[in-house]
Amino acid sequence: MSWYVCDRVQAGSNGASPAAAAPRPAKPAAAPASKQFTNTNKFIVPKHLQQAFLSEWRRREQDMQKHAGFVGFNVINDGENFTISSSWASIPEWEAWSLSPECRRSHLPWGIWQYVPKKGEGFPEDFVPFKDYDEAVNAKY
Repeated sequence: MSWYVCDRVQAGSNGASPAAAAPRPAKPAAAPASKQFTNTNKFIVPKHLQQAFLSEWRRREQDMQKHAGFVGFNVINDGENFTISSSWASIPEWEAWSLSPECRRSHLPWGIWQYVPKKGEGFPEDFVPFKDYDEAVNAKY
């Protein structure tokens, strides 16, 4: 959504200019700089799905590199356990990525499980079932 502000002052009904324009409200103070955000997800990926899983993440990383605020990407593999982290300059920039068409149409192969992120790790992957589901899944900033 974009906003448009008109600075013109219309003439009165008799065509005369108003004596004084109404004072403009002061601009709000700039928000403090946002701190960097890293979203981390942990997955269980059976051997026969690992190539497709990594291929999808390579494609996602290429898409992430095109988005403002992208800082880096990391994959850690320990057998069938994978930890995926993407780092962003700020939470709003990660949120913009997570709502982008590129992110929304990207899906991991069926047959992969994920662990519920611990508080502070980030947000879980959409459309991937949870392993050891013993806590509520909600905002995890």
